[in-house]
Amino acid sequence: MQLKEQYLQQAVVEVEDLAERVAVLKARIAKQKVNIKLQHQWELEYVRNRFAEFKERIEELENAGEADLEEAHGACELAWKDLQHGVDTLMSALP
Repeated sequence: MQLKEQYLQQAVVEVEDLAERVAVLKARIAKQKVNIKLQHQWELEYVRNRFAEFKERIEELENAGEADLEEAHGACELAWKDLQHGVDTLMSALP
């Protein structure tokens, strides 16, 4: 189970990175006018959905047995990349 612990530790680091980026994103959104916020509502919803999926994948990784560990880790990594892309897209779209 040492490999599983390494994967989970990597997920913790990714979540910490995400928390920092989301704090910056929230600050930027707070400074925007209402019409700008509304223009980017779908991107914000995409980020929320990707975060929910990432959370589910982490839970699957936590519960994975030896046989399913690599598959769960791969799914977790794909969800993380999707989430990163969503946050990057939203940050670049905001003025």
